[in-house]
Amino acid sequence: MWKQYMVVGFAASLALFGCIAEKNKVFDGFQEVNTEKWSWHDAKSFTFTITEKNYAYDLICGLRITGSYNYSNIYLIYTLESKGVKMKELFQIQLSDKTGKWLGKGMSNLISYEQMMKQSLKLEPGVYTLKISQNMQDEEIQAVSDIGLKVIKSSKIY
Repeated sequence: MWKQYMVVGFAASLALFGCIAEKNKVFDGFQEVNTEKWSWHDAKSFTFTITEKNYAYDLICGLRITGSYNYSNIYLIYTLESKGVKMKELFQIQLSDKTGKWLGKGMSNLISYEQMMKQSLKLEPGVYTLKISQNMQDEEIQAVSDIGLKVIKSSKIY
């Protein structure tokens, strides 16, 4: 009997966490990338609005690739701009382990990844534009399907 209560309690906890995460979501979107070639010059743009002051925000990158992607990682550059704000940073997503096994979720036709780009970033209310571009050694890469951005309100700043 106690096992049933544990299962129900666990399920309720997951549902509650999902509701909290959904409530704190400010933005969640993807842009399609041409799987035949994604050029350095083809930045994908996301616009979101921050309405609440005194909060920190997490910026999370979403990525979908096909199993024919040629590298074990991807280097990306993001630029965040708003009135009085301009931030540019390089980051990497590790896509496979040393044996070549994909680390993401899904099958070889579409593998999904999520990685934190910036954690607990203080943003003032306003409209922000974040652009993401690939920064690999090759000017054009193949087998990237989509790139995305998720903005989550993470913690109150006092």
